[in-house]
Amino acid sequence: MKKILLTIVIMLSGCTTDIPQNTKIYERIQSPSPGLEAASTEYDAYTPLNYDRRKGMWISYIDLAPILSADNADDFRSTFDIACSEIADLGCNTIYVHVRPFGDAIYDSALFPPSEYLCGDYDPLEIICETAHEHDLSVHAWINPLRLQTADKLINFTGFQTAEWFKKGDDKVSSVDEDSHLWLDPAYKEVRELIADGAYEIAENYNVDGIHYDDYFYPTTDSEFDAKCFAERGMGSTLDEWRRDNISEMCRGIYESVKSVDKRIEVSISPQGNMENNYYKLYADVEKWINEEGYCDRIIPQIYFGYENTVKPFKSTLDEWQKMCSKGSVALDIGLAVYKIGQDVEFTDNTGIIARQIDDCKECQGVSLYTYESLFGEDREEERIKDEREAIRKVLGKY
Repeated sequence: MKKILLTIVIMLSGCTTDIPQNTKIYERIQSPSPGLEAASTEYDAYTPLNYDRRKGMWISYIDLAPILSADNADDFRSTFDIACSEIADLGCNTIYVHVRPFGDAIYDSALFPPSEYLCGDYDPLEIICETAHEHDLSVHAWINPLRLQTADKLINFTGFQTAEWFKKGDDKVSSVDEDSHLWLDPAYKEVRELIADGAYEIAENYNVDGIHYDDYFYPTTDSEFDAKCFAERGMGSTLDEWRRDNISEMCRGIYESVKSVDKRIEVSISPQGNMENNYYKLYADVEKWINEEGYCDRIIPQIYFGYENTVKPFKSTLDEWQKMCSKGSVALDIGLAVYKIGQDVEFTDNTGIIARQIDDCKECQGVSLYTYESLFGEDREEERIKDEREAIRKVLGKY
């Protein structure tokens, strides 16, 4: 595949004292607009690596930050290789790697400004793909489609669409009272096309096996967030219906853009484990995505609940998701909350709880663990974490 060239010039605070303007040296990527049919069945040499039985792990931007502090490619590769070795030894076969957490890019991008977490002139995503594949790990590029940087950071960029919208006071970029981050408004076709183009850009230029995004949809239920746009474009729908349609159209655009590169690249979505929150608070019509074609290939609900949870007990919530997915063709994986060990009494006091939950998910197509740092971070040598890792390793070996 033809690789877009970009020297990443943004550095994390401590790597440089200035935040330079964008110095991109290439034309804006020319991607197919959402709605085009997928490309022919003739593909480039790379064959996406995806497993029917999925055993995944999320690597968040928080996990990546210390690795990205490497100022040269060799050091980054060496450190990330250790992470891949640990993940593979645990029994996982897939990683979901955060490459656009805040409307930024932890990769060479013509569309989104470089991330503040970058400290070198190498391309992390290229190395991530190469290194993970050496360990037979499937690589899924994880993006947050709508969440942007804070205003004080986005204002420093020029030449990128999100920054230009913000500087002009365009409603396509909005703020939320309870959140310091800016947000894209998915009601606008131009916003949805930018997001779809961004997914296309990654799929076209990297040997990723999938594109993945999670539950950062609408950031608020406040009607003032998009009141002007709704008044102009609501077309007789209720606000809730209109917002759900906007999110579904965004999902369809991502799916079609990725499939126009290669139908074999998987698109997965990780909504909240609470179905009611998805539908009424985030405006994510997950049931629609599961039962209608063209939105995603895999759904990974975050069932981050213990067995004793009084609102959403793990087992009954799992049963609800299995029932919902039983009629559709979308694969069901279950996201599990390793991060709650040490934070939640039930998870902390019950060694092997994650392994037990993995075993309960044996009728699903896979599981995914959140997050890498929870098992291999600074607490890795604590007996409680070592015992949980060993229990997970044993059950994944049979999963």
